[in-house]
Amino acid sequence: MRKLIILKSLVDFIWIITCIPLLFLMGFFLVYMFVEPEALDIVFDEISFDKTIPNYIKQFFGLLFIIITSISVYCLFVFRKTLRYFQQVKPFHIDVINNFHKIGYMLCGIGIGGTLIAFASRILFKGEFIINLGITPYLVLTVLGLFFMVLSEVFKVAKHAKEENELTV
Repeated sequence: MRKLIILKSLVDFIWIITCIPLLFLMGFFLVYMFVEPEALDIVFDEISFDKTIPNYIKQFFGLLFIIITSISVYCLFVFRKTLRYFQQVKPFHIDVINNFHKIGYMLCGIGIGGTLIAFASRILFKGEFIINLGITPYLVLTVLGLFFMVLSEVFKVAKHAKEENELTV
């Protein structure tokens, strides 16, 4: 139980210190990138923009970046909510199973979407065609998403076995 308290405390700390300010910054940046397109250089600092690329393409990639970041913040929010069920000693609650499944799909979407966005931005902005076969953060997110989906199925089977066992006794 002590490990659960430590995990919940760390997730809450990350939520308060990182995610809440990040939501306000993303809201500000969402408006500001359409008012001042040069602000996108903050997000894409490692990519040197070609001067011939129109601003609307840069803004589109900025919007995709904000969407992916928002989804990852929401994943952490759902994970916090799931940890509350574990603290209440309700690990087989239907919301826990649904939350794990939801987190899995979102993390897989972030991983695949991030890979496609990184690939497309390299082609558009740098003119490079690079396929990375190593371990990337997007691959790790996809694997983590698949893990959460498998965890959801395991909890579903365990819940069914628990209910069947309670009916037998």
